[in-house]
Amino acid sequence: MRVRSVLATMVVLGALGLLPAPAGARSVAYVDQGAVWLSTLDGEQKVRLAGPVTRPDGAVEAYIDVAQADNGRILAVRNEPGKTARLSTYRVWEPDGTSTVQGPLTAPAGWFISIYPLGLDLSSDGTFVTYGYANSSGCCPITGADGTYVRNADGNVLDPIDVTTGDWPTFSGSRLVTGSGTTTSTQDAAGAPLGPAFTPWLDFGAVGLDLLRTDVAANGKVAAAEFEQRDPNSAVVVGKVAVLGIDALGGATTGTPDCFLASTGPASDASLSQDATRIAWRDGGGVKVAGTPVTAADPCVLTSPPVTISATGTHGSIGGADVTRFLPVVPPAAGPGTTPPPPGTTTPPPTATGPAPTTPTPPTPGLGVALPARVSVAALRATR
Repeated sequence: MRVRSVLATMVVLGALGLLPAPAGARSVAYVDQGAVWLSTLDGEQKVRLAGPVTRPDGAVEAYIDVAQADNGRILAVRNEPGKTARLSTYRVWEPDGTSTVQGPLTAPAGWFISIYPLGLDLSSDGTFVTYGYANSSGCCPITGADGTYVRNADGNVLDPIDVTTGDWPTFSGSRLVTGSGTTTSTQDAAGAPLGPAFTPWLDFGAVGLDLLRTDVAANGKVAAAEFEQRDPNSAVVVGKVAVLGIDALGGATTGTPDCFLASTGPASDASLSQDATRIAWRDGGGVKVAGTPVTAADPCVLTSPPVTISATGTHGSIGGADVTRFLPVVPPAAGPGTTPPPPGTTTPPPTATGPAPTTPTPPTPGLGVALPARVSVAALRATR
């Protein structure tokens, strides 16, 4: 079904003010085999920011999600597979390549089961991080709650603010965009990003699939909405990404672009560049980046062909980080008259900026690539 016809009955109650146009994006951050990577949008330069971390007790914590801000700040979440989300931690990389901030990815206590992050994103300036949750009480009866957390990304141990409305959140500038049922809502500008007031925006009820994230370019010109359908075993059987032209965050659709991305298998993890000219997504072929469509042709006719950044990557997030700031520092070549090192000595290889995690035992294949949060949420909801 065409997205334009689906939105014929959409609710347009949001503010219509235009955002200033930001600079174009430089890179895409992603998770691959439990490690965090950063790549140029053409895939020509790549650097591994961090690998799985081995704790003193021998347990291995894999990175499971990553988000990049428009200004180039990067935040990645890690946890030991199978452990409660309340044991999740995060690490931050600054646009200059340094990494000094890390801390627990917290949640308020009081729930028997806490599942998060459902979606992960940073405000444009990298100050705030948001993530959705699905919580459940103990028996009996079992009660549950879905919603969105927001907190400062400075490494503190404080609990996040629960803005409650919707889940699978993203940021457009400093305002949240969330989904609830079949409707995407935008956070009211007053009090953003911690305010509880939201306005319904796009109604996707006629699509017939479950609505997840809706990413909105920082310039307020294009939105990308994710949909999925799961089988009784919670495996994704349908995954689509719709790309829509809009006149502003919370505003009306423009009719172009208006299409679903063609994909190899289920598509997800959509991320738009600040200037709405590039889109990243994940499908059966891995993390890809292409030029954003500008017509209503369906499936989307991309303005530049897809580039596969990683065939096994997930959670691609476009932002302003300069990859060269994160590349290893190469020592200058020895000049004339330099005394060679004593026999039997070697010059240690250059290392990437920031402390390198220890990885004495390789992670199991696919570690950190699957999306256990989504599977767990489907199972959790089925028990209510």
